[in-house]
Amino acid sequence: MKRLGLLLVLLWSLPALGKQCGDPSAKHWSTVLHLAVGPVMLQWTGVRESGQAVCRLSYRNKQGQTQALEVWGEPEPNVTENLIAFASCADDGCDNKILVADIIRGVVLEGHLPVSTQQTYFSLKWAASGRTLSIEGESFGGQPPRRFTCTVSEGVDCATSGI
Repeated sequence: MKRLGLLLVLLWSLPALGKQCGDPSAKHWSTVLHLAVGPVMLQWTGVRESGQAVCRLSYRNKQGQTQALEVWGEPEPNVTENLIAFASCADDGCDNKILVADIIRGVVLEGHLPVSTQQTYFSLKWAASGRTLSIEGESFGGQPPRRFTCTVSEGVDCATSGI
């Protein structure tokens, strides 16, 4: 039964998979992420300086049509809220831009951390319930890690949370 489901996901995703995203000379592959609303196909690309990143996702919308959204970064899913957050990191740290794909609404929302995160790496984690994303930066120069909280509604609003 799982194989049949995966086959169906691949078949309806073929139009979206037809064109590659990211660097055309890089390695490309796909994985399936299961959200409450259904499966989402993540299209990955291997990028030299930033390792790997999801560059596009595709899924069936409520009308049964394949929808594709352009994104960039490492995914952090919120299965119950049907959201996928993305942080874009490279050798020199993470960008302060956070993307959130809202699968129900079919949009990619963009938020920005309130301070520069140059040369800082951070991790994303969704709250146990709701649409709140916690972001923690690494400790730097003996300083405690930076923490941010982002709420997702019509947009992504991020604020510093603690020291």
